[in-house]
Amino acid sequence: MSELSSQEKWLAEVKKQKVALPVSNHKFRLQIALMNVHQLDLQLVRWISPLLLKHHQKIAEQMHGFATELYRMQNKSLSQETGEQLVKMYQKKTRCLSRGTLDACFLAASQNEARFFFKHRFSLSEQSAFLEKYNQAMTAMLNQEAGLPEQVLLLSKSLDKILRLMQQFVLDEYQLLEHEYETGKENALRFKAYHDALTGLPNDLIGEKTIEQLISARETTQKTFAVLKINVDRLKLINETFGRSIGNELLIALSGRMNQALDGFHAQLYRSSSDEFMIIYQDSLNQQELVQAAALLLRSTEKPYYIDGKEIYATFSIGIAEYPANGCSSVEILSAADAALREAKKNHKNRYFFYNNDLHHQMLLKVNTENELQVALYKHQFTLFYQPQVNADSGHLIGVEALIRWRHPKRGIILPGAFISVAEETGMICDIGWWVLNEACRQMKRWHDSGALNVPISVNLSFNQFHDDTLVKRVQRALKMSGLRPEFLELEITESTMAENLERSIKILNEIRALGVGVSLDDFGTGYSSLSYLKSLPINQLKIDRSFVRDIAQNHRDQAIVTAIVSMAEHLWIDVIVEGIESSEQLRAIQRCRCHAIQGNYYSQPLAEDDFSEKFFA
Repeated sequence: MSELSSQEKWLAEVKKQKVALPVSNHKFRLQIALMNVHQLDLQLVRWISPLLLKHHQKIAEQMHGFATELYRMQNKSLSQETGEQLVKMYQKKTRCLSRGTLDACFLAASQNEARFFFKHRFSLSEQSAFLEKYNQAMTAMLNQEAGLPEQVLLLSKSLDKILRLMQQFVLDEYQLLEHEYETGKENALRFKAYHDALTGLPNDLIGEKTIEQLISARETTQKTFAVLKINVDRLKLINETFGRSIGNELLIALSGRMNQALDGFHAQLYRSSSDEFMIIYQDSLNQQELVQAAALLLRSTEKPYYIDGKEIYATFSIGIAEYPANGCSSVEILSAADAALREAKKNHKNRYFFYNNDLHHQMLLKVNTENELQVALYKHQFTLFYQPQVNADSGHLIGVEALIRWRHPKRGIILPGAFISVAEETGMICDIGWWVLNEACRQMKRWHDSGALNVPISVNLSFNQFHDDTLVKRVQRALKMSGLRPEFLELEITESTMAENLERSIKILNEIRALGVGVSLDDFGTGYSSLSYLKSLPINQLKIDRSFVRDIAQNHRDQAIVTAIVSMAEHLWIDVIVEGIESSEQLRAIQRCRCHAIQGNYYSQPLAEDDFSEKFFA
């Protein structure tokens, strides 16, 4: 509690900082809103003003060293005059940031940086490299001098948002200078509004207008056209492995190859977002011709890309929608193409998929489910079913897992597989998950008080819940409100839930374990490099995934894997439970692997509260 109090006091001091957001400049305010910059972000940056002023010279010198190295890699040398200009520019930039005010000074610093980059002909990828280096220098300074890790994290996030806001203005100004130089100010502004800054391709604004124009022109003739949505596979991984500047150069090269694949077609390539492109084929192509067009695009990436001395393979997935078969408006056509793209990515990478009736029905069902989920939570339509966990040798109850069900007024009992993914996409999963946690704790406490049983209850945590900053407080509150003792609550998480930030995950797990609550690693063996980090995880139980159980009675490899997991867990003082036991043959095979805790329909299916009580407590 003292740490929380200290954090709150610090934030109170931060909020005393005087900062200013622009009032009259609508364009400026819009960009701020798009970047999600708030007053607190400015106050946090203002709070470190003394550090920024103290280190502004050192940071500028680091940027000078970075520029020198960049020139050297290009067999060029940084002149003394250019170096001095660069140092002054970054000194001024850091001092401007320290004011915590988005005003004319902020814009002037952005314009000054853009003019410098334009004058010395730095490419967009090189500018991105400067931004990343400057951000690294700021982060290093914060880590060195700015207090607790929680404070450093908040400061870094706010500083990053403001720097990226400034970078957007830098890019805007840079593009303006570029096109003023080439074709004049009027053409430059138009290009900026309707084209992607990196690739120079028209953006999705022009794409949508083109679709609307085509629909308007073809309403009477019903002449067809097709829209392809294209997603670059693994772009995030490529950026993380080689750097964003290499990723940017890859996108430029990739768009060049795609444009070559469009030769001979009446078609236009657009860039929709960071890793997505769009193609509109205005020809009335039949499905076989569209298959050939998609195959031609996929073949364009078979050869590697050579960028900055690196050999990089890049592929993409394609979703295809046709007018008028898949929609009669730009919204419908684009939604259909997006749905087809998701299906292409779902099956495997580097392939295409046509929108079809099944996908259409899935989309309608998803929309209906999304709307009905709101009503379900409000009208208390969710309920919990309970599946026993037993000792395979004695048959005694050793635990209970709480599993959510939806009592739909028309469709009856709906299993979570039919609605959890929609809840995750809409952000409702946390509200649903907290309800499950609270209800499970209340029910187990009622059973304890009745003297019926004295075992723990297991509750699954979603990805969103685990990464919610209020998780530990929510668990504490559920225990307090229900009166359930912590040792009778077990939280189940999957390996993939932790993989995004393992260091943070371990910290959160330690906080949960400190409450006295158990942690079970669900679906063990199906996620990431489990063995390499298992020794670091503060868990008390592994739940072996049902995929190892399905054929275990006949498959000696599955038996060997389960036996090895059990043996390893014993040495780490971790309990093991096996889920998915459906038959006596599977049960005997599991017992031979020296695993005694089981869960599955062989012993009992998940049961409603009354049915569970009748079966086990009567």
